Amino acid sequence: MLKTIWIVFLSCLAAGCGYFDVKPRDSEQGTVIARAFFSNSACSASGGVSESALGVKALTFGVDKVSEWVVGYLTDAVAQAAKADRETVTIIGQNPDYLFGVQGETVRMRGCLYVVVAPRVKKGEFCPQTAGKSQGNWYNPVNCKSGVAIEMVDKWKEWSLGTPTFFAQISFKVPKGGPASTVIPQVYKIYYPKPVTTMNEDKVKGFSILVSASKPGMSTQSTGDKVMEVFIGGDGVTPKTVSTDNSLQTSGLWVNLPAQEGEKGESYAGPVNLTVTVAETPHPTVWLQTIADFVATQKQPATDWLRAQVDPVAKAAAANAEEVAAATLRKSAHESCSAFSTQVEKLSESAEELSRNAYANYEERQRALSAFAIGCDDANLAGSAATQAWEKAGLKGAVCLRDQAPKHQIKALCASR
Repeated sequence: MLKTIWIVFLSCLAAGCGYFDVKPRDSEQGTVIARAFFSNSACSASGGVSESALGVKALTFGVDKVSEWVVGYLTDAVAQAAKADRETVTIIGQNPDYLFGVQGETVRMRGCLYVVVAPRVKKGEFCPQTAGKSQGNWYNPVNCKSGVAIEMVDKWKEWSLGTPTFFAQISFKVPKGGPASTVIPQVYKIYYPKPVTTMNEDKVKGFSILVSASKPGMSTQSTGDKVMEVFIGGDGVTPKTVSTDNSLQTSGLWVNLPAQEGEKGESYAGPVNLTVTVAETPHPTVWLQTIADFVATQKQPATDWLRAQVDPVAKAAAANAEEVAAATLRKSAHESCSAFSTQVEKLSESAEELSRNAYANYEERQRALSAFAIGCDDANLAGSAATQAWEKAGLKGAVCLRDQAPKHQIKALCASR
C-alpha cells in the first residue's frame, strides 16, 4: 500500500537547492529533465471530483506577518535530508507557469498539477504516429489522444520531451462544507515504470517529489518569495508502479491558497517560477525521518500558524488578540498626542511670558530663558513619541490630526527665542 506523507506550507522567502548531487540516468532518447506545470482542466482521472473554483476574494487570502516565519520549510528540509543522505539521488528542474486561470471577473485555481521526468529529444511529441496513424502510448495504451489535456500536448512539444520515466497528476479539491480559502491535494495518476537514475531497480525503495512556487524575482533565477510548497514522500512508490485510473487516490493535508496578486491577464494570473525536485532513495524511512525531524525541531510555528487558519476557535482567538493589540496601540497614540498638546500649551505660555519681558532683573529673565529651552526639548521629545506611536498604530491622517507635524510646530515656536 502506498504510504505517503504530505506537508504543504505558504510562504514568502526564497531557498536554494545547492546541496543536491544530480545524477540522472540518460535514457536511450537523451538526458532526463524534471518539469511541473498546471492545467486549466481537471485531472483526467478525477471524474466527478469538485475542483476549486474560487472568486477573487477567496484567493486574496490574507497572510499574517507571523507567516514570514514559515517560508521555505520543505525546501530547507529536503536540502538537509539530501545533504545527510548521499545515496539518495535527486533531479531538479525549473520552469515558469501561472497558478490561476481567468474567466471574466472570476479567478480560478488551475485544475491539475502535472509532474514529469522525461528525456530531452530533438522533436517532442506526446502522441507519436506510425504510418500516419495514431497509436497508443505510455499514457493510454489504446488511444493516447483520449482524455489528454491540450496543455500536455503543448508542453511536450515546447520542452522537447520524449517518453517519461516518471509522471504524476495532482488535483486540488474543495471538500463539501470546507472553507473556501483552503483545498486538499489528491494524487490520481502515477507512471513510474523504471528508475529515473542509475540506481539499480531492486535498490530503489522510495520516490519523493517537491514542487515549490515562487514569485518572479529580479533575475532569471527562482529567487522570489515562496507562495506554495507541495511535498510527497513515499516509501512504497518504487519502479514498476503504474496507475492509469482512479485506484491510487492519495489525499494530502489542507492547503491554504496563496494570494492572487497584481493585474490579471486575459487568460491567466499569478505568474510563478516552479521548481520541481524528484528523489530516488534506497532507504526512504531514513530519508523521510530526516525531513520530518528537521521540520519538527525547527518549524513548529508553521504547524501552529496553519492550524490557526483552519481552526475556527483558534482563528477567532487570534483575531480577538489582534484587535486587542491594535486597540492598545491606538490608545497609546492618543495618550502621546495628549501629552504633546500639554507640552505645546506650556511652551506657548512660556513664549508669551518672555515676549512681555516683565522681569524684575537680569537673572530672573535668564532663568526664564533656560526654562523655555528645557520646554523646547520636552516638547520635541513628546512630539517624537507622538509621531512614533501614531505611525505604529497605523492611524490615518496627519500625526495627531494637527495642521503641522510636531517637529515643525516646535521648531517654529522655539525659533522665535
